[in-house]
Amino acid sequence: MDKNNPKIGLVFFAARWFEEVVLGGGENSKEFSRFLNEDTKNVIGALSKENEVVSFPVVTSMEKAWATSEKILAQNLDAVIFCSMVWTEDEYLLAFKDVMRIKPSIIWGVTPYKNSPKKSDIMTLFKNSGIVGTVEGFNVVVKMGVKPFYVFGSVFDNEPVNKINKIVKAARIFKELKRTKLGILPYRNFQMIVTYVDEFRLYSQIGPVVEYISCLQLKKAADLISDSKVSDYVREIKSKFRIDSRITEENLFKSAKAALGFEKIIFDNKLDGIALSDLIPELHEVMGLRPCLYTEKLARSEVVVGNEGDLGGTAAMLILRKLTGNPVMFTEIFNLDYEENTIGAGHAGPSNYMCAESDDKVTITPDYELMDATSDIGGVWMEFIGKPGKVTIVNFICTLDNFQMTVLNGESLGGNVRFDGYPHYAVKIEPKLIDFLNSCSLNGTSHHWAIVNGDVKEELSYLADMLNIKKVIF
Repeated sequence: MDKNNPKIGLVFFAARWFEEVVLGGGENSKEFSRFLNEDTKNVIGALSKENEVVSFPVVTSMEKAWATSEKILAQNLDAVIFCSMVWTEDEYLLAFKDVMRIKPSIIWGVTPYKNSPKKSDIMTLFKNSGIVGTVEGFNVVVKMGVKPFYVFGSVFDNEPVNKINKIVKAARIFKELKRTKLGILPYRNFQMIVTYVDEFRLYSQIGPVVEYISCLQLKKAADLISDSKVSDYVREIKSKFRIDSRITEENLFKSAKAALGFEKIIFDNKLDGIALSDLIPELHEVMGLRPCLYTEKLARSEVVVGNEGDLGGTAAMLILRKLTGNPVMFTEIFNLDYEENTIGAGHAGPSNYMCAESDDKVTITPDYELMDATSDIGGVWMEFIGKPGKVTIVNFICTLDNFQMTVLNGESLGGNVRFDGYPHYAVKIEPKLIDFLNSCSLNGTSHHWAIVNGDVKEELSYLADMLNIKKVIF
């Protein structure tokens, strides 16, 4: 079992009547026990391919239900799955009210056959009676005031198992978010109030705690980097990436030193992500540039880097990184093509170069936005276009009384660089562009979108439900 697989609890239900009457002895008892064991093993086997499964004895009484509930609450599980293998009393669900409130839960209306029998003898009828217990429990669950996820389908079909695996994957992230920490350097961006986040709500509802990092802390961290280490990093940059002819050795050295200081401040503070407020004059004055190079250690880590002090956008990046394991880009939409139904999205500042197709597709350029400034502020960027393939795009904002997640898919086109100097993606989005924009205007989004290679739209929908936030899914 992969240690990174989600850990799930699996609870089976059967009516007390089966235990007291059918299992009383004789051939019928042996046959019932045989198919019940066989069916539960099939469920365990189907779920064990992508999860660590902790199964419990079949619940056939309220006493067993309460005992199982207590065991579940004492374990570090990502999610819990409930299956009525045969008809069962609906009251057993009452014992799991707290479980369903605390842990993401799934009720699988599982059928132990591929197709229903044309005619059933009494034991076959018993064997296939689990759907009775599932349906019987619908109103009990509603009246308990809990909202488990429901999945229906055969244990022999891929679709219900795949859906369960996606819910469980989201549940894993739901739990992990509670132990994350985001940094903001140095503070929020006063030029764009749409990015403001209620930090208490972010901490209590979503999970990440926020830590402020000052420009002086970054300066001190950079000053601790030896010149020899900076020179080694400069040689690495030159060996891996193309270098714009306008880059001077002095500029590259200063930028490399700042990048290593930025890396140090992130890992010294054990951050899972950081929102760099790269437009703050104080940062430019203290550092003489904004740190835009992305070190290999940072690029290969699970840490994400957002820009413009946007904690919501950085939280979206963190979620996408955890769901996919892929590098994520912080973007805003630069241009639109209504005929092609495409967007060009990118952003200034540091961006993980592993979003590019390969290292040799990355060019180190001057900081285009500051290169002609009247002061000595300078620095370098990493210019590239995101690799082709299916992508997921997310906007995550703080609303008046909650959070909102907007999610869509698209196809990254890759190819040649479309914006000089900027990390960016060119994406043909799945919803019609005009419909997408109209929806964003009605629901309210910010201008920042996190983009990742991979399709996790369904998982994000489940995660939004677990977090109890508003979702707009295209």
